[in-house]
Amino acid sequence: MDDPEKTLSRVAQLIDQLHLNQSSAHGKELTTACLLGISKARKEARRLIGSHGQAMPLFISILRNGTILAKLNVASTLTVLCRDEDMRLKVLLGGCLPPLLSLLKSDSADARKAAAEAIFAVSSSGVSGDHFGMKIFITEGVVPNLWEQLNPKQKPDKEVEGFVVGALRNLCGDKEGHWRTTLEGGGVDIIVRLLSSSSASTQSNAASLLARMMLAFSDSIPKVIDSGGITALFSLLAQQDDVSVHASAAEALEVLTSKSANAKKAVVDSQGVSALIGAVVSPSKERKQGEGGEKRQQLVFAPSKESKSQRLAAPVADIIGALAYALMVFEHNVEEPFDATKIENIIAMLLKPRDNKLVQERLLEAMAMLICQNGSNNQNLRRLLLGSQQWQLVMH
Repeated sequence: MDDPEKTLSRVAQLIDQLHLNQSSAHGKELTTACLLGISKARKEARRLIGSHGQAMPLFISILRNGTILAKLNVASTLTVLCRDEDMRLKVLLGGCLPPLLSLLKSDSADARKAAAEAIFAVSSSGVSGDHFGMKIFITEGVVPNLWEQLNPKQKPDKEVEGFVVGALRNLCGDKEGHWRTTLEGGGVDIIVRLLSSSSASTQSNAASLLARMMLAFSDSIPKVIDSGGITALFSLLAQQDDVSVHASAAEALEVLTSKSANAKKAVVDSQGVSALIGAVVSPSKERKQGEGGEKRQQLVFAPSKESKSQRLAAPVADIIGALAYALMVFEHNVEEPFDATKIENIIAMLLKPRDNKLVQERLLEAMAMLICQNGSNNQNLRRLLLGSQQWQLVMH
């Protein structure tokens, strides 16, 4: 169906068949399957469906009263429509959330998966700055319903669980008002349990969700520590085969250690610094391919922050050595600039007369790498480096 006019005609014909209510239950299953296939194949078909005045009301009606297969087809069609932002808004405004939440509780595993994926898709742009969209999600009680699905008593399917956690990550920002109820309902234990999921997407979304929870409520951090969150996050950090899992775990650890001195102590006591060093130095797709966006910087910032530790047991020289190595291999992204100022300030604070010559050498190496890669306006640091062996090695 390469002819746009034929596509328009076919889409209109299929929607009219649903509108005229002439089809049997089986006929509606076939019609919705055809609309799903066309929407997957053709972007213009998605626009035509979204702009048709009867399409969304008919879809909502089928989600409420159709057969399981017809409901599944419609939910999957809504997911496809949400690939386009303007269509996503039409789906949200069309009243899809209540019937999708009902479908999420269906006895059919396929229907639950389709509903969860549709809710994830319609929430995919988040709600930051979108007060009207946030009001719809709050009014329909979406977040409490999603948390309910993650209760271990519900025994959710792994795929459903992944989409539900992803939707929660989209909807629960670090300033939203959902977290108090979540904490009281055992949210920390639920998220930490999901960090051990067999699904990489669930692990990544759970780690990101945990980071947002800790940013919103720092009093959740003791619960995270007590529930084994630090061990679970370091376990994810050791995974080298999935960039998103690696980056989300680093994000959560960065939040954890920056918000709590007790958490930082727990990281050091659990030999976590060695794990951070290993994560920075070991080969990874993040470093080779430059993937991971802003989260990618967390692994570079982590050792620089740990280097400020006043604990004598902390391997400061090794930490700063890892920082120097990270700065050497870190790939820059023009669209997502790397903020070197934070690390420069930390090194400047640490760069003072010390008895430990090795620490001094590692600091100079890190600063040489930083200036070589990013430049620096700090003339005092430049003067310290000029003529040093570390600067000569970097320049050659």
